Amino acid sequence: MTKFSKDDTLAVKGIAILIMMQHHCFRNVSLFANYDVSFYPFSESLIVPISNFFKICVGMFVFLSAYGLTVSLKKYDSQYNLNSKQYTDYLNTRLVKLMWGYWFVFILSQILTLFIAPEHTMKYFRDGMFRGAYNIVVDFFGLSNLFGTASLNNTWWYMTLAVFIVLVVPFMAKALKKYNILFVSLVCLFLPRIINLTKDFRVGELANSYRWVFAILLGIIFAKYNLLPKLKDFMITNNKVLSKIIKFVIATAILVGFYMARTAFKGTYANYCFEISDGVIPTFVVYYCYEFIVGIPIIRQMLMFFGKHSMNIFLLHTFIRHYWFPEFTYSFRHFALISLVLFAVSLGASIVIEGIKKLIGYDKLLNFTVKKIEEKFGRSNKESVAE
Repeated sequence: MTKFSKDDTLAVKGIAILIMMQHHCFRNVSLFANYDVSFYPFSESLIVPISNFFKICVGMFVFLSAYGLTVSLKKYDSQYNLNSKQYTDYLNTRLVKLMWGYWFVFILSQILTLFIAPEHTMKYFRDGMFRGAYNIVVDFFGLSNLFGTASLNNTWWYMTLAVFIVLVVPFMAKALKKYNILFVSLVCLFLPRIINLTKDFRVGELANSYRWVFAILLGIIFAKYNLLPKLKDFMITNNKVLSKIIKFVIATAILVGFYMARTAFKGTYANYCFEISDGVIPTFVVYYCYEFIVGIPIIRQMLMFFGKHSMNIFLLHTFIRHYWFPEFTYSFRHFALISLVLFAVSLGASIVIEGIKKLIGYDKLLNFTVKKIEEKFGRSNKESVAE
């Protein structure tokens, strides 16, 4: 049977980071209202809704993260029954790997922002020096969204969600093993609404971690039952080419329907549909990319390369687009060129960063740290740092 591999994951991440560029540049007219932007041969009224739809990139990353973590749990125990030592090992290793790349960009961004746009650094210190130092520490650990503190980069809200995913995946995977899918799904459906009784769920507030619980659940289910390869291997007819064509037509029609549905999820309806808009639809798009795009030669290699740099690009691109060089970013006038240049500059910066890391042995220190964690907890199933 076909396997949804690490390379496939990287390729889909490459697609997700590309559509993130478009989403962040043109999801709302206010982002480019002060600039002369051409949408030829399309119209602004078409590109803005499509760019807003590309918010699914977040759900795609959530799904892929949960999927990968679920696969990694099997190396401890095929039934996801981790003991306290195994869970501590998993937690320490995964959080160190997650934060290692973030910390390098965090420190570099702090230094550069002091010189390029120091007014943004002062966001930390609006309530005094002591509070400012506290804000920086919280931001350093990626938890500014959890504590509601100032962050150097508003896009970094996702780091809180990334930590949340690492924490909850083992428990959700174990719950799926102990109980049936329907019961766990109902819990994931009702729990956010119970939380909403004590904490107001604001429409459009992306950073609420419980908004993404269903996307996490779908990632775990798809990994547990190997659903992506099964869907790809499924044939409608005995003729592979004809089957692929039929699947493409049907899947594309469903994708168009999802686009229309998600575009309609506005206002108060957003409170009732986030499992679909942020869970089901991104999951379907991951499948769509896996089925029809990431296997194309040459394109696959390019997307994998983009995926390898997706973390750095995510962490950096808002600085370039909004905080440091907004005039430069939108100076290219055409919407496609603007997104492309932003992506290219962010990718170039990521390549430089990775070169610096290699030069100073930053990743070797990560290897050393992970090895010590493994030794401390007596881990028998070794994982490579690349996972």
